[in-house]
This record gives sequence, structure tokens and C-alpha cells, in this order.
Amino acid sequence: MLLKDNQIFLDIELGNRDDVLHLISQKAQELGITDDQEQLLADLISRETTYSTAFQEGIAIPHAKSAAVNRAALIFIKMKEKIDWQSPDQFKVENIFAILVPNVEAGTRHLQILSALAGQLMEEEFQERLATIQSKDDVLELLNSVEREVV
Repeated sequence: MLLKDNQIFLDIELGNRDDVLHLISQKAQELGITDDQEQLLADLISRETTYSTAFQEGIAIPHAKSAAVNRAALIFIKMKEKIDWQSPDQFKVENIFAILVPNVEAGTRHLQILSALAGQLMEEEFQERLATIQSKDDVLELLNSVEREVV
């Protein structure tokens, strides 16, 4: 299972993209997804430096294919307010889908998860449901379709 209810964080108040990436690496450590929070954070920042993961207005998909990741996982964060993601398109982000995958699954699992998630995010109905998320159960139900495509 890629996403569990303890990997969902709603109404988060942080000031910028790097604060969010720090939160992702911190929670990944607490949840046993990584044993090396600092390396995971460095890998997430490195990916953002290569090219922004802001997918479109309102949505970012930060991801790391990292030796620091123990198992493939998603972390979902819904911000209380949109924040600047430092993207070339100046996108403001409020929904963050972090994809964390071990290096050994970089060419397979990572691409499956990213493809399934990006495909869903292109669907208008998915975006409408995302905009009305109120609870962790809403998030789990919404992302069931992504889980089914990846398993």
C-alpha cells in the first residue's frame, strides 16, 4: 500500500517549498520510509533544482528516487493556503503528492506511480474531487484509483 492515513497531512501551514520538502523528509523518517532524513531532503531539493515539480496551478509532485528510501510510498499534503513553489510558471501550490521510491525501483515503480498519478490529475472529475477534500478518508478514496493502477 503506497498511501496510509498516517501519510496524509491536511491544513498544513508552512511558508515555502523548502519547508514542505523538509516536512516530507521528517515525516518519512518518523514513518520508517527512510532511515536518512537528511539524504532524502537533499535528494528532494536536488530534483527541484533540476526542474520544478509544480505540475500545474495548485498541484506539485515532488519526488525522489533515492538510496535513502526503504520502500515506495506516497505522502499527501494539503496546505491551508497556496504557497510559491519557485516554478518557472510561477505556480502556487496547495496539494502536494510526494512520491518516494528506492533507487532500485527507479525505472519501474517510480514511473508507474508518476504515470498513474499524472493521468488522474489530468481528469477534470479527479481535480474537482481534489478541490473538495475535507478528510483523510476523502484522500484515501480519491487515490484508490492510483493504487489500483500501480499494484
